[in-house]
Amino acid sequence: MNTYKPNEFAEMIGVSVKTLQRWDNDGKLKAFRNPSNRRYYTHNQYVEYMGKIVQDKDKRKTIIYTRVSTNGQKDDLKNQV
Repeated sequence: MNTYKPNEFAEMIGVSVKTLQRWDNDGKLKAFRNPSNRRYYTHNQYVEYMGKIVQDKDKRKTIIYTRVSTNGQKDDLKNQV
């Protein structure tokens, strides 16, 4: 099984090491500990985390804001979208 140091794992998922430490303390993404009590992460954690990101992106909605200056330009809104 592949294991990663916190700095490696942080780079892989695009967050800082401090964020990983906070997530570990908060229970959001628990790190494993080696016998000398150093944190490490596994490839399974990487796959699980990346899967959650994909699922979260699927749940997002896109909101578009458009405006015109006068009522006569309402038809122009369709062209903006």
